[in-house]
Amino acid sequence: MTDAEISQDNESKILRLALNDKRIAVAVLGQALLDEGGIGAQSITVFYTSKSEAVHLWKIADSLGYANAFGKKKHRNHYNYGFSIKASKRKELYSQIGPLPNPAKDKVFRHLANRCLGKNLRGRGETRTLILQSLVKDPKTVLQLMLDTNTSASTVRRHLSNLRNKDFVKIIGKDKGAFQKSLRTADLWSAIHT
Repeated sequence: MTDAEISQDNESKILRLALNDKRIAVAVLGQALLDEGGIGAQSITVFYTSKSEAVHLWKIADSLGYANAFGKKKHRNHYNYGFSIKASKRKELYSQIGPLPNPAKDKVFRHLANRCLGKNLRGRGETRTLILQSLVKDPKTVLQLMLDTNTSASTVRRHLSNLRNKDFVKIIGKDKGAFQKSLRTADLWSAIHT
């Protein structure tokens, strides 16, 4: 038997076990999140370069009701295959696998899991004020502001854009130790002192 055949046979056994036992399914999904998961400012994703591995994992997550549609995305000169975790299922998943061993990932996962989807928790202008107060103390990334203000990354970005247009804030560089290294999430924002 070749290495590829052995690997396919083992994946099939793992898939069969996971589809028949929710605890195994959750454990496999939790390990995939630790190994290949992207726990970002707005979503929790799992993407692989191997389509067959991604399909196996998607089948497991989908059997639990946790997976959004399977998809592919272009990454440099190849495609990655995978899915995101449904926003409505994040809290349930976290309660089964949390806390995560990486404190930064755990903090973001908990934040995403506990968000009140579609609810405005503050009065007009309160979030903008909280963002400015936070930036007066120290420069921060969107992710750090999201956690500080207990709001979504898109809301933080919208406020930062408006505040930047009014010359209240500016980007002063990149956070070298940023949790996510993408161009947008590593921007370090600061209040402009006048």
